[in-house]
Amino acid sequence: MAKDYYKLLGINKGASKEEIKRAFRKMARKYHPDVNPDEPKSGEKFKEINEAYTILSDDKKRDMYDRFGVVEGDSSTYQNWGGAPGGARVQQSPDGTTYYYSSSGSPGGFDFSEVFGNQNNSRSRGGGFDFFNDLGDIFDVFNRRGAGSTRARSQNYNNIPREGDDLRYDMEIDFMDAFYGGKKKTHYKDPNTGQLKTLNVNIPRGIKDDQKLRLKGKGMPGENGGAQGDLYIAIHIRKHPKFERRDDDIYIEQEVPFTTAALGGKVQVLGIENTLNVTIPPGTNDSSLLRLKNQGFFKINSNQRGNLLIRLKIRVPKKLDKNQKDLLEKLQLIGV
Repeated sequence: MAKDYYKLLGINKGASKEEIKRAFRKMARKYHPDVNPDEPKSGEKFKEINEAYTILSDDKKRDMYDRFGVVEGDSSTYQNWGGAPGGARVQQSPDGTTYYYSSSGSPGGFDFSEVFGNQNNSRSRGGGFDFFNDLGDIFDVFNRRGAGSTRARSQNYNNIPREGDDLRYDMEIDFMDAFYGGKKKTHYKDPNTGQLKTLNVNIPRGIKDDQKLRLKGKGMPGENGGAQGDLYIAIHIRKHPKFERRDDDIYIEQEVPFTTAALGGKVQVLGIENTLNVTIPPGTNDSSLLRLKNQGFFKINSNQRGNLLIRLKIRVPKKLDKNQKDLLEKLQLIGV
């Protein structure tokens, strides 16, 4: 039964060359025999992944495979890898599995250094790519704390400075703090000492909910002289009882007497900064929206502002005296 090379690499049939390469790198790291010394099938799986990449990274072989499901001189026996004499090289993993690959990118195989990059030419034999040593180093650097045999072969990387991990902290602020910005004090645990410390955080004017502030060098300490990580503070804005924020716009509700809604007039509206005199057009319907430009939130790091949108709620009196009732009845008689 023909192997499904796309399934082996975890990609779809329309994958680009770059996607194929990324998938191969990911799977190669996952199933490398040195990373899985206790998994006896890792070598066989790794070999299948190499085979899949050999076919799918070659346009002609991929086209033949897509059409017929097989490739002439099927690489499942590694015949297409040159059988060693045709320019391919042979190398054995610690578990005794033999792998064939090309150090020159010749037709006899593919060039691993093209996928992973030649990490250390001085250690490769004949100026080529020493697959197990170099790939083992790649795994160690990628995982930072790779253990066992991979680590043992990568002693020259042990003293490389490594940046400390980043930290995340959640911080709540009031609605008006987000509008005006300014300094806020908070407490956090220092990752170096474990002690509780006070931190002054600059809140930029117009910050949005769930935006993150970066405090450089306030994260976990680095290794081997590496830089300290960063502290990211996720801002959470408390709701306001009157104002609702949508992006940089502010929404509020405002009651309007039904006579003002019918005849038009002016009402006073409490904005976020001051009281505004707002003109109500005649014949205004309930739930109408009035837009006041540049009365919303400031855009972050800018003097531009959003808008204030006023949703009008027409107020109908629940109790009427005799004169009011008579007037309304007269209006009703004339069809108003």
